[in-house]
Amino acid sequence: MALKPSLEHLLDERRIATMTTYDADGLPHVTAVWFLWEDGALYVNTSAQTSKGRNLLRDPRTAICIDSREIGKEAGISACGTAELLTGEAAAEIAPRVNGKYLTDKAMQDPVMGPAFAAMSDLVVKLVPQRWISWDMEAMGEEMFAAFDGDEADFDEADYFHPTVP
Repeated sequence: MALKPSLEHLLDERRIATMTTYDADGLPHVTAVWFLWEDGALYVNTSAQTSKGRNLLRDPRTAICIDSREIGKEAGISACGTAELLTGEAAAEIAPRVNGKYLTDKAMQDPVMGPAFAAMSDLVVKLVPQRWISWDMEAMGEEMFAAFDGDEADFDEADYFHPTVP
């Protein structure tokens, strides 16, 4: 399935994604990650010493989910496939761009913080999605509640949905 163009903005926004890898016993290991979308690939920094890193070195299958939880506009995308693992010079080239999406220049140049994040980025996961899964509750709601003919006075979300975040 192809990525819906209406959801591509999620790839460029500064969001926390979730990444799934597989433990040695086959159980999924799900973690929060920073990501960068560049030239048709998702990049995630990690360390070869983390569970995520060790899992990927053993089994490169992975999935990354990025979502928006704005009430009434919940949407998300999930990309899965086989990761390419970048180390050495290749990791050192891309890792600062991933970190730079989330850290300010001041943080990147800080004598403590900068090296700490660099040390946690010796392994960069490159995922060129083999499959996309997406959902868009706003679009689904427009179809589902078309009977209201756009008259929002007849429709109150609170009558139908519990809030995801109080």
